Amino acid sequence: MKNIAIFVFNDVEVLDFAGPFEVFSVAGRRDGSDPFNVYLVAENEGSVLARNHFSINPHYSFANCPDQIFC
Repeated sequence: MKNIAIFVFNDVEVLDFAGPFEVFSVAGRRDGSDPFNVYLVAENEGSVLARNHFSINPHYSFANCPDQIFC
């Protein structure tokens, strides 16, 4: 299983992170495999405000992002 980190930041376009998050999250479902762990990562801990004040709660920050995740 591969780990995929998607970077989010203030004023990010929702589709720019939500689209890839969805694609990697559902990849392999048809054949029963689950090849990816998908995470959101931000520079700092706490929520991030995307466009139009859409609040995102990243899984990790740069400070606590596990080494095995491609940050």
